[in-house]
Formats: sequence, C-alpha cells, structure tokens
Amino acid sequence: MSDFFVTLGGIVSNPNFYFTVLSTTVPILLATLGCAIAENVGSTNMAEEGIMILAAFLGVIGTAYSGSVWVGLAVAVVIGIVMGLLIGYFALYLQVDIILVGIAVNLIGAGLSAFLMYVLTGDRSATTSLHTGTLPTVTLPLIKDIPFVGSIVSGQSILAWVAYLAIPVMSFLLYKTKLGLRIRSVGENPDAASSVGVSVNKTKLIALAISGLLGGLAGAYLSMSYLPYFSKGMSGGRGFIALAATAMASNTPVGSLGTSLLFGFFYALSTFASTLGIPDQLVTALPYIATLVGLVVFSINLQHRERKLLVEGSGGEGGAKADAAVPAEDA
Repeated sequence: MSDFFVTLGGIVSNPNFYFTVLSTTVPILLATLGCAIAENVGSTNMAEEGIMILAAFLGVIGTAYSGSVWVGLAVAVVIGIVMGLLIGYFALYLQVDIILVGIAVNLIGAGLSAFLMYVLTGDRSATTSLHTGTLPTVTLPLIKDIPFVGSIVSGQSILAWVAYLAIPVMSFLLYKTKLGLRIRSVGENPDAASSVGVSVNKTKLIALAISGLLGGLAGAYLSMSYLPYFSKGMSGGRGFIALAATAMASNTPVGSLGTSLLFGFFYALSTFASTLGIPDQLVTALPYIATLVGLVVFSINLQHRERKLLVEGSGGEGGAKADAAVPAEDA
C-alpha cells in the first residue's frame, strides 16, 4: 500500500501529468462551451459527440487531400457549423424533437465516419495509411524556462490556447454583447423576447451554429493535435461528458472551465494510472465514474439550493402574512 501512495505522489508531482491534464481537458472544454451556449438559448445540443467524431474524420481527410493542416482545420470547423445549423433547421422549422435530432446526429457521425474511412482509405479502424500532420504547438520563450510551470504551459497545441482563450470570449459574448443578451433572453422566455422584436429562431440558429463550431474545433483537436490521425470512436464519449460538465457548471463559461478540468484530471489520471497497478478496465472507466459522481454531487447541491429558496420564500410569505395580520393601529 505504501508503494501505491509513493507512486501516486510521484505522478501528481510530475509536471508532465499536469501538461496531460491541460491537453486532455481541451476537447471536453470546447464541447462543454458548445453545450453551454446551446443551453443558454434554450436548446439542448446532444449532438456534440457526433459533431466531434465527424469533424475529426473530415478534418484529417481535408488535411490529407490538401496537404495543409489549416485546410483540414477549416473543414472541421465548417462541418461543425453546418451540423449545428442542420440541428437547428430540423428542430426549429421541421419541429422535430431536438433530443431525437441529437441522437440521430450522434449515430450518423459514428456510422458515416467509419463508412467513409473504409471507402476513402481502405482502413477499418484508423487512418494510419494517410499522410497527415498535426497543428503547431506554442512555445513560450520566457515561460518555458520557468521550472515546473514552463513544462506545463509551454508546448501546448495552438488549439489548446484557442480553447482556454474561448472562455473570456464566450463570457464577453454572453454577458456584454447585444447578441448575448438576446441568447439569454430567448433561453429564459422566448415569448417575452419575441414580443420586443427578437427573432427567436434566428437567435437559436446562431447559438447552435456557434455550438457546432466549438464541437468542430474539439473534433479537430482530437485528430490533428491529440493524435496525428483519426481512429474509430476516438471521441470516447467526450460529447456526453460535456453535457454533464455543462449541467454541473450551470451553463456558464467560467464554470465550464472548472468542470472540464475536473474531467480532464481523471482522463490524465487514467493515462498514468497503469503505473499504479490498477486494472485496465478500471482505468478506462475512471472518467465515466467521475461523470456519475459529479452529476450526483451537482444534483444534491441543486436540491439543497431549491430547498433553501423554498424555505426562504415560505418564510417571506409567512412574514408578510404576519404583518398583514397585525392591526393597523399596532403597525
């Protein structure tokens, strides 16, 4: 047992572990931000998983056929936006339940990417036969020489910086711009927003397009930064984990960072946990166990807040009744 804790201490004191935490957090964070903006507009985007896997595959194909990773990145982003708009079209104009649309997109993303991979490359599990590259990493000239911190921050993919910088950008968009006000007002009360001239469907389409864009970036990161190729099922349920992270973050960009880092921590731990002698099956299950635990904690906290508000509301109502019962001459 002592050897276990010694090994665990060596892992958590290793800067490479925290470098891995930041890198494994990126796709979850991007997908979580995508889910968050969709929730803010009142539309649940369950399709981040399918968007990620399809964008990851087509991004690699775009890179292989064009010879440029930037073209591949652009393809992944465009696919994400198109999928977001398609979800909006089916849900808003064809009146299909958005949850069912999300499930359909997830199934299509997994099946279509596997089919096209075999048709275009002849590969069945991974696009290892294609000559593709990876997006550049960012080396920070001064910070890289700082002990411990430099090893964690410097050398991350350019998409990692995009993901973390997306947090203040999303916060500014939601809380400091007219579009953000419209998104939140439509999410809170679409009828009231419509009564003052806000186009509900247009606002939802914009939010879903942004949600798809972020999912496309998450997919591009998986196949063009995290790994240099596409493999079948490489999203690994991150789109579904993003839904849980969004709920725990109360649909806020800053909260999304905290919950995404939590799940990124467990993904990184599952990578290093083999050195602890933990069975491979448990290592693989760690991120999903963390998801269940996180949702339970979130649910307990939510119920506690609701009870507290109910007690405060009933107390205020009781106080008002008591004041009303006092005779006018005693008041």
